[in-house]
Amino acid sequence: MRRNIIAILCGFFAAAFTTSCVSLEPESGASRNSSGGMSSRDHSGSVSGDQEHVGAQEDEAFQMASNRGAAKPNRFNARTTLDQAIEAAINSGGQTVEEARRLITHRKQWAAAHRTIEAAIQDGIIKYDNIRLANVVALYQSSTLPASVSLFERMIGSGRPVARQLGWQVAAAMPSRGMVVAIDRELGRAIIENDEATVLIPQMAIAVQANGMKSAYTLVRQGLMTSGQEAFALSMARLDPQRASADFLDYLALATPEDLRQLTQNSVNIYTCLIALKHIQNHPAPLSHVHAEHLVYYAVSRNNALSDLAQMALESYLPLERSQMAIMMSRMPQWVQLAYVESVRRKKSSSVTLLLGELKKISSSTDVIEEVDEVLR
Repeated sequence: MRRNIIAILCGFFAAAFTTSCVSLEPESGASRNSSGGMSSRDHSGSVSGDQEHVGAQEDEAFQMASNRGAAKPNRFNARTTLDQAIEAAINSGGQTVEEARRLITHRKQWAAAHRTIEAAIQDGIIKYDNIRLANVVALYQSSTLPASVSLFERMIGSGRPVARQLGWQVAAAMPSRGMVVAIDRELGRAIIENDEATVLIPQMAIAVQANGMKSAYTLVRQGLMTSGQEAFALSMARLDPQRASADFLDYLALATPEDLRQLTQNSVNIYTCLIALKHIQNHPAPLSHVHAEHLVYYAVSRNNALSDLAQMALESYLPLERSQMAIMMSRMPQWVQLAYVESVRRKKSSSVTLLLGELKKISSSTDVIEEVDEVLR
């Protein structure tokens, strides 16, 4: 009698446990063993307490593994053809592009793949959406062979903005002598036809810098002055560091003193200004530059990031040009001199202290002299 009661209770708990678990049975109906996520059972169908706990853990682990597996990109194997790998990379993107690259490299098939991908890009300019076109270009940039100049010219010559941007991206990622000639030809065409708007994009600036085209510096500068985008500033800094410092002062001067007294600036790109100020620290522009005093306006800006970098840029002129710095400051409005003295009160260095001493000697403002005296005490 006691055995019958135990058997009934075991059967009841087994049924309750079975209905409470997520079914992970395969479509064929074959049952899983414990390693597949199902709880282990004895021949009578009953489940022990320990087995129930282990089974629940296995179910959870199996579910987590299934979720991870669902997020994995296409996997290639020995039966995967070159065309299949390329098509999967185009359609899926992301990690699939990297796996296709590894497969092609492992099989040493870049010669054939290069031609196939190039043809896909040419067709894709017309028939692919933006994502798929970006995916096939990303795979093309992984090639160990030089980029096709004719493909670059076709991409930037298309009427599709995304294709033009990706064409310049190819030129940046795959520089070569042939690419330099093609870029120079395209930039010359844009100037002759008064069509600079089609080439003054950040991707062009990056491509010019990657190919070391110092001759294109003037056009890149034009891009900075018209758009203010960071890519132009970075390209200028690498193409001609000393010349860039002076040109950065021209860009910084686009912000008026009134604009710089606000917390946000509308006339300049803040990130580009940060790049310019940081560059000037290492490559000081001549203080004789017509806009050199704008460094002081930035130093007293209400934007802390701009103010700090401008202070460091000014300090780069010390001690060699301390007297000239003091003369420049003394000619500025009184409120600027007072603001500068106040801004260095809590973080003045020995070189700044000497600068304040020079300013005190030549400033025509009594208020400035008194403020300097108070700071130097």
